[in-house]
Order: sequence, then structure tokens, then C-alpha cells
Amino acid sequence: MRGLIFDVDGTLVSLKVDVEKLRATTARELARAGFDSSSMDTDRLHTQEVIDRARQQVESGAVKVEFEPFRAALFAALDELEMSWNVLAEPIQGTGEVLDRLRAGNVKLATLTNSGRVPSDWLLKKHDLYRRFDFTLTRDDVPALKPSPDGLLMALKVMGLPKEEVVYVGDSVIDVKAAKGAGIKVASVTTGRYTHERLRSEGSDYILGSLSALLELV
Repeated sequence: MRGLIFDVDGTLVSLKVDVEKLRATTARELARAGFDSSSMDTDRLHTQEVIDRARQQVESGAVKVEFEPFRAALFAALDELEMSWNVLAEPIQGTGEVLDRLRAGNVKLATLTNSGRVPSDWLLKKHDLYRRFDFTLTRDDVPALKPSPDGLLMALKVMGLPKEEVVYVGDSVIDVKAAKGAGIKVASVTTGRYTHERLRSEGSDYILGSLSALLELV
């Protein structure tokens, strides 16, 4: 194992996400741009799935708007929302020490998050985590958000390592799905909102009770 890619929220930091506000913000931006949201179940679909359906409406001519400006406006709204959450976030106990030990063992480290570049960088720098990574990737850097594997495939390319030598570390179901789509193994920590049983049922390769357990795995 020569490379580790980490999710951020729920994996490196403890973050209280207001899911209802996230959905309401997404629905507001859709309505503002003139999209028909009747086919978009914002209570069930992931953000990327909503974005994909919005793109389909543009490409079919059903909605007469430019897609990229809409996506930029949506991301800007989500950035503002995430910054309000990040102010209250705290690093999960032992995160810095775990990352330092991994770096000392010459393991390449990176992050991949569905959060935006501005809120993600601010959060990692605030808790002195940013400097511990070789590089970071956010939704602003990748073609599609998780559960799409695009971000992980990009991270693998930057790392310059084969899939067999890299593991993605996350806390959620979409992390498992993204890793499976990219063809790499995934280690799930139960520090987020998903249980051991749910993560195992989704196909996670390793279930860890804490981030420190990752040291034994490596």
C-alpha cells in the first residue's frame, strides 16, 4: 500500500451537515435557473445525479440556459453553505498523528472531497491538515462528483501509482461506490453516519472503528 486517498467530511473532521438545507439550496438554484425539478427527487438523489439530470434538460433543449454558468452558481451557493458548517467542524481525534506516521512511512497522501475548493482548503488549513497531503482534489477539480469514480481516477493519475497499491479511505456509501467504480479498494471508517453493517453490505473491503486503525492495516 503506497498511496492513500482520503475523504474529508466525516473521515478527517467531524462535521454536522444540514442535509435539509443542502437539498433546499440545490432546489432553489434549480428553480432560479428555470429547471423543471419534477423529475429530480432532491430528497433522494445525490448532488451529482441532480447535476446530470439538469445537464440532460439543457442538452435536450427543454431548458434554455447555459449549463456551465448554472453549475458555477450552484457550486458557489454550496460553498457558502459549507463554510457555515466548517466553522463548527473539528478534526477527528488522532487525525494529525495518523497522517504524520503515514508520511513518515513514505505513503503518498491525498484528499478527494465533494466539497468546494475554497471551503475545503479553509477547513484543512484551519486544523493544520493541508500541509500533510501531497495534493487535494475537490468538486471544482473533477468532471463529476462522487459516487462517480472520476475524482479517484484523476487522483491515481496524479499519484502515478497502480490501482493495486492505493486505497480510498472514507466514511460513506458514496465513497464505497466511487472506489468500486474506480477499481480500487476502500477502507470505511465508522466515524460518519453509516454503520458497520451498512458499509459492509455496500461492499467495503475494510471496516475500521477509527482512523488510527488504518495504521495497522497499512
